[in-house]
Amino acid sequence: MLTLAQLLNALPDVRFGQSLRHAGKIVIEDVTADSRTVKPGTLFVAVTGGRVDGHRFLPDAAAQGAAALAGTLSPAELNAAGIALPDDACYIQLGDSRNALAIACAALQNFPSRSLAIIGVTGTDGKTTTSLLIESILKAATATRERPEGGVGVITTVGARIAGQENDTGFHVTTPDAPAVQCYLRSMVDQGCRYAVIESTSHGLHQQRVAAVEFDVAAVTNITHEHLDYHGSYDAYLAAKALLFRSLFATPRKPNVPRCAVLNADDRASYAALLAVNSEEAAKHDQQVTVRSYGMGDRGQHRRLDVTVTDVHYAPDRTRFRLQWWGGDFPVESSLIGEFNVYNVACAATVALALGIPPHLVQQGIAAMPGVVGRMERIDSGQPFLAIVDFAHTPVSLERALVTLRPLVGKDTNHGRGRLIAVFGSAGLRDRDKRFLMGQVSGRLADFTVITAEDPRTEDLGEICREIERGVREHAAADQYAVVHDRAEAIQYAVDIAEEGDIVAAFGKGHERSMCFGETEYPWSDQDAMRAALAHRAARSKPFKAKIAAS
Repeated sequence: MLTLAQLLNALPDVRFGQSLRHAGKIVIEDVTADSRTVKPGTLFVAVTGGRVDGHRFLPDAAAQGAAALAGTLSPAELNAAGIALPDDACYIQLGDSRNALAIACAALQNFPSRSLAIIGVTGTDGKTTTSLLIESILKAATATRERPEGGVGVITTVGARIAGQENDTGFHVTTPDAPAVQCYLRSMVDQGCRYAVIESTSHGLHQQRVAAVEFDVAAVTNITHEHLDYHGSYDAYLAAKALLFRSLFATPRKPNVPRCAVLNADDRASYAALLAVNSEEAAKHDQQVTVRSYGMGDRGQHRRLDVTVTDVHYAPDRTRFRLQWWGGDFPVESSLIGEFNVYNVACAATVALALGIPPHLVQQGIAAMPGVVGRMERIDSGQPFLAIVDFAHTPVSLERALVTLRPLVGKDTNHGRGRLIAVFGSAGLRDRDKRFLMGQVSGRLADFTVITAEDPRTEDLGEICREIERGVREHAAADQYAVVHDRAEAIQYAVDIAEEGDIVAAFGKGHERSMCFGETEYPWSDQDAMRAALAHRAARSKPFKAKIAAS
């Protein structure tokens, strides 16, 4: 806990304070932007969001006993907006409430990131897998007989894990909010961790949820077409991702911890843009951040990479290749499949090597990494075909997933034949352009497409499906797809038409445990739906051939 005066000393751009004469005696035990969690001893920070202005909840926070209130509006502006505070309310006007929220949370936790080597991973696809690969390598590097779980913590969209202990981050979470991030980091320090890995989404970066995290290494997987509904343009989306790399120049360096940017040289747009960001920040701050690049050895001549992937061999259940790096080369084997996962492994390995982790521990950590929940996850109930749940929810990630699965069609059958059946939708109130594009991808690369719901929110589900359908029809005939609005029925339909050697893959939900209709989150699991569909099929004497007309 801190006094309000101590907390104010840590905050930049405090513009006005009302009733602060006793700030040295006011004890702050918690900081929040959620008025529902306010209790005595809380500093409530009003944050203006996309749909709700947090200043509206200042009176509620005061009524619940908040020790202090903060926002960006002046007292006069609050009065003009009809927001009345008690006469004795302690109110602070801030220049930037999101930034202040993050810093206040970090200060209350005694700035835990200063005691950790922090790795941030951003990108459109592969962030979670790459973050967990880095965690696995760092676990191998820090594990002891007394502490086999190692000294590393990780925060991803799937959850948080601190020294081996799981923490659920909730439904539809990107990067958790600033109070949660700082609490997780504090717990990592208290449990003796040396490293923290944070999956850093564009939303989380733009909304400053990690603004008070002092990153040492920033890594990018790729940056493609996604979240343009939120950011407005690709340039704005890229600028949000670049915030992670700019942050490397904004904080003091830690003893014996390298400061490094890890870039994908094969992702040309992001590579050039982030190199430019690094040069711009280096000139501005008169300091250097090391850049390490990774990529495939067969993607172009006359270029120099810090880590190069060579001799790739794909199998249905694993991938083998070699990594050439600035200190030599070594073989790698991973249970993750597909070229996109080779990139994820290369990114994670580059981060680890930049941190000084020896190659044999990099190998060990990669080999020990199991499959990721909702990422090419196999659901096996003894059926004569593959059933897959995967998070692919962009045109690029869907294409990569289908290309990865294609060689597995008909595998391990006498006849060597089969179909690739894709089940997916597209989220409401999100980037509309990708709906048609995803339809095109599936129509071109899948043998059969089932179009269905995926978090329609307040949009019309039928219209979303029609937008996807227009893309599918660019490459597929009417008998090569179906529209089934109910996602459970869609998965059941795909399972029921599957035959030996086929692959049924449900895309878009992955690890998520809810689906949004209207403004309500309902419990949902693609894994559970797939298992239920397989059980329903197995209970029949003959496979049910459902007939749902395309519409």
